[in-house]
Amino acid sequence: DQINHMMQSFAEMLIKSEKLCFDAFKEQDMKLLDEARENIRGCRVTANEIDNEIIKTLALYGPVATELREMVGYLKITNELVNMTGSIRSYVKHNKALIASDFDMQNLKDSFIPLHQSALNSIKYMLEMINLGKSEDEIRTLFRSIKVEESKGDDLYSIVQKDISEMLCHIDVDPLDYMTVLKLARKLENISDHSVNVAKLLLFIKTGGELESY
Repeated sequence: DQINHMMQSFAEMLIKSEKLCFDAFKEQDMKLLDEARENIRGCRVTANEIDNEIIKTLALYGPVATELREMVGYLKITNELVNMTGSIRSYVKHNKALIASDFDMQNLKDSFIPLHQSALNSIKYMLEMINLGKSEDEIRTLFRSIKVEESKGDDLYSIVQKDISEMLCHIDVDPLDYMTVLKLARKLENISDHSVNVAKLLLFIKTGGELESY
């Protein structure tokens, strides 16, 4: 229960940072981006604390069967959560560069806003999955919801690529700015990808079986 609570706290931190990034994008506000980055400061230390608790549990209590599967799953999940914070940190860096260069994101908002929403939804569903009280049916429903958000993210990233290609042909703007925009979109898509990886591990924890089959 203690380890699960630590996992939930980590996921809540990710939700807060992604929400700040979303608001910063809509308002083109560097201060909000700094808050998002500050919110995930020390996340690797937090992940190490979770891993240490898992290792301590393995060493002191000798969990078997379901409990052992849960501990192994959590040990792998922390790495995905850290990777997610890395995507947020990179997003902050690239978005600040665009704001500083006075790049006009107005023509891309129609694709970026739902891309942000998809990333945020995937983390929220992931947090719900972490809750120990969920039934297997609820876990599978949330897993499918995260997969849907991942699919949306892939489609929206393709739309961003198409929009940028068209804009390069008609607008005289530094191509490096457009490359930064693509990196921005990729980081949001990565958040959903990592959420799916966590969801697969949580489904494995709940139902067992072969991890690859999910």
